[in-house]
Amino acid sequence: MIRTLALLLLLLGGPALRAQAPPPLREVAERFDKAQGQVRTLQCPFTLTLRRTLLKTPSVTKGTLYLQGSDFAHFAFQPPEDLILHLTPKALVSYSPEAKAGELLKIGMILNADRKFLGLGQKLSYLDEYFQIALGESREVPSTWHLTLSPRTLSLRKRMQTVALWVDRETWLPRQILWVERSGDSWLLELGALRINQPLPAAVTGFKLPEGIALRNEFSFFATRKK
Repeated sequence: MIRTLALLLLLLGGPALRAQAPPPLREVAERFDKAQGQVRTLQCPFTLTLRRTLLKTPSVTKGTLYLQGSDFAHFAFQPPEDLILHLTPKALVSYSPEAKAGELLKIGMILNADRKFLGLGQKLSYLDEYFQIALGESREVPSTWHLTLSPRTLSLRKRMQTVALWVDRETWLPRQILWVERSGDSWLLELGALRINQPLPAAVTGFKLPEGIALRNEFSFFATRKK
């Protein structure tokens, strides 16, 4: 009977057998920051799922993400999406090659902490100034630690509810990032296989809009309902 019970627990994967206590938050932060600091360039496929409170069906898009330190993050979307997003510490640029149209939003450091490289190029020691961080085990994404970031400042709380970050237990780099806006709209960024410290395409590192493209002073890609 004891052997039968032990075998059943193994087959079912009971909580007592599969649970693993997370390490101290300080250790996770140190490992995450060290891994981030070693990433000069990054390239990977991504899936972006947008859920808006006014729409029943989420929007799912795919593409390739390119990251160069804290210089920029570049999202090249796959067809049928006609879109390139180029984010720097100073501005967000949205460009549609087929439509030959673009948008520009100048940003500051606080908004930068909110969205730009969150979980991709910034250290937890920096984000801790803006967010209360909690650590737990993740069941949604295997072999990761789950970090929940709750805004500390009033300016951030006016824009967002929370951020979730799934950190790979081996590489200590992000696997998924979730933003939840104050309105309830959410953005889930899932990262594929990472290529670390490899040369990026010249078209990405030297990204420039074609001459004659007029940029509207807005950024509708991130537009959400205000409450």
